[in-house]
Amino acid sequence: METALSADVLALLEASGLPTEDLRAGRPIAFLAASLNGELLGCVGYESSRDVVLLRSLAIQPMSQGRGLGRQLVVELEQHAKAAGGRTVFLLTTTAAPFFEQLGYERVARDAAPGFIAASTQFSELCPGSAQLMMRRL
Repeated sequence: METALSADVLALLEASGLPTEDLRAGRPIAFLAASLNGELLGCVGYESSRDVVLLRSLAIQPMSQGRGLGRQLVVELEQHAKAAGGRTVFLLTTTAAPFFEQLGYERVARDAAPGFIAASTQFSELCPGSAQLMMRRL
């Protein structure tokens, strides 16, 4: 389900060690969230510009990890992106490249990032230069 940034989403992102500085400053990010009985189990955020999408902030509660929820959220995000005209999804990661490779994402050189991605705060400020840029065509 699509959701706005909430205190629960923010807390999960912070507990997962993901950057939130730009979110706290009001950067408009759309989120998809999974919950059960009102409790947030996981979320994924994204930004888009025409046909380019930046997947960011995939976080799953520890008790819900290992059950395919992360995969399900990424697939749902890709479906939303494609329906809105998205053709390529990019992401940056320091720890989850193998997970995303299983979902069909490929590692690409950071200097290959399209302008929208390179200009994002995620790319230009929040993620270290060692973060791996990955992409998947929809």
